[in-house]
Amino acid sequence: CPMVHQHPRYVVAKKNMPVHFICYTQEPQSMQWYKTEEDSDEILELDHNTSRYHIERKPSFINLTIFRINYEDNGIYVCDSKNLTVEKKRPHSCGTELRVIGHSNIQQIQNRNTLKDAIIIIQSILLVIFISVPVLIFLDKVSDGTSGMSPHRVSTSFLLAQGLAVEQMATYEDITPFRDVKAKWTVGEHPGEE
Repeated sequence: CPMVHQHPRYVVAKKNMPVHFICYTQEPQSMQWYKTEEDSDEILELDHNTSRYHIERKPSFINLTIFRINYEDNGIYVCDSKNLTVEKKRPHSCGTELRVIGHSNIQQIQNRNTLKDAIIIIQSILLVIFISVPVLIFLDKVSDGTSGMSPHRVSTSFLLAQGLAVEQMATYEDITPFRDVKAKWTVGEHPGEE
């Protein structure tokens, strides 16, 4: 915004307090104040004095004073050239944002901010705990399980690693190892002999 310089750029004030905006420019007679809101296409011209606000033009600046601010005064105040709404142009983006707050004092606001910070820290700690504890338990079980596994468990783990489904694994666990036992009739006894 090379043609103007607004002061201040951001204002937070209590309800019913007066607020002053100053726009330093070389041509204050060709400038005027506009009020808009963030993400809104509506532009309100503030060119004439009313019971709520006063506009004062000096050789090097134009001043806007709102006598008693209310919540409907929240918005962005921009000093730009006259007749923007007639030319269907938008004011430049170098405005002053006004936020109207209730009757909280500074101590209450600081206490609220401290409480918010404490809640964020507690949430962060709990998040780290609830993520890291299950991971550590899982890693501990994996490391304990592979070091002292029986051959049967190793073969089961091997089958799982090969992509065998859990339902098929029970079938393989029930199979007993093959024993090479010779049938009675091959040892020398005849079925007819007693």
